[in-house]
Amino acid sequence: MRGRGHDVLWGTVRVVLAVVLLGVAWQAARTAERARSADLDFPRLAIHDAQGRDTGGLKVCGDRYPEPFCLRAEHVAVDEVLLKLRKKSGARYQFEFGRSGGRTLALELDVGYADRDLVEAVGRRGKATLYWWRDSVRLLEVSAGGERRMLRTAHYPGREFVFPAASGSVLAGLGAAFLWSGLWRLVRGGVSRLNWPWQTTVPGTAFTLAGLGGACSAVFAAHSPWTMAWTAGVVGAVSAVSAVGAACWAYRTARRRKLLLERMAPVAPVAERRFGGTVCGPGPWEALSMGVLRTGPQGLAVAPGSVADTGSFGVRPFPGALRLVRVRPPHRDDPLRLRFVRYGRTDGAEDTQMTLVAECEAVGGPVSGARVLIGAGGEDLPYVLGALSAATPSPLPEPSAAGRDS
Repeated sequence: MRGRGHDVLWGTVRVVLAVVLLGVAWQAARTAERARSADLDFPRLAIHDAQGRDTGGLKVCGDRYPEPFCLRAEHVAVDEVLLKLRKKSGARYQFEFGRSGGRTLALELDVGYADRDLVEAVGRRGKATLYWWRDSVRLLEVSAGGERRMLRTAHYPGREFVFPAASGSVLAGLGAAFLWSGLWRLVRGGVSRLNWPWQTTVPGTAFTLAGLGGACSAVFAAHSPWTMAWTAGVVGAVSAVSAVGAACWAYRTARRRKLLLERMAPVAPVAERRFGGTVCGPGPWEALSMGVLRTGPQGLAVAPGSVADTGSFGVRPFPGALRLVRVRPPHRDDPLRLRFVRYGRTDGAEDTQMTLVAECEAVGGPVSGARVLIGAGGEDLPYVLGALSAATPSPLPEPSAAGRDS
């Protein structure tokens, strides 16, 4: 599919995908807000004195402290304590608890060096109490040999909102990028046929980085609304900087391509040269889609293997002459293998060449007038142009007056 129909199709697909991503992001944001509210309620579980200072006591559910703002205590039997992983700051242990009714519970917990001896003693002859709040274990009290210690789990003081908030931020950024790209393709798709037009690249990069910035800042947006405002400011600054950087990158890339196209001249095929390339076309041209390009006095051909291979076994010459229409960057309605391929340099350097496309028209042959695309690096395409110029038949001269009379 080409032209306006191609823009309408892919623009609609991107808008639908954006709506789905934004919907999932909205649900993740609501989940994060509920979890954040629960985490902010956690300080209400502690006992404070008349001056508001934390006394170190806990509000445990019972006659004095009813639910929901209290910790539910559950006395369990310690079946086994296993060392799972040693860390620089301590170690990770797996606790196996026996609960009432024959039920069991496994819990992994990071323990500091100061508590390791007590935890290992608990595994032999100790006791434990689990403190539940909002269906998760927040504290673990262990005791052995007359010593008692309170250990915090990963859910203390909560922070269960971080993952849904971070994932929602990323999905929102991607959804905004897809929405802008899809609407631009539907409304202004004919403005630029480039594979990566700056009208979608710059805003898309800004929205995506804003989502990533929000995901990183979700860790710090725990208690204060001012923290959320500060985070929004940082994300806005990151978006602005990314937009400026993307605009500069798009401008430099467009100028480089324009200068390269203006200075490009055909190079006559004197010696054989092999390099990476892609051929796209109908009929017999489709059979040339695999392999590397070969130019030389024999003309254009596709050779099997890699660039370093030599020999003529399996070489497939082009099935007919081609007339060069224009040289351009990849367009977004080109085949995928032509849009996203990257060609290495023939001198062995690690960086890649700028991908360019020679748009041609078949002259004669089995599919006369067919559109054939040849993709190659900016350093190799002049050899393709030279081979095309040498192989294209020159037009017949106009007959003279004498010839017309005869």
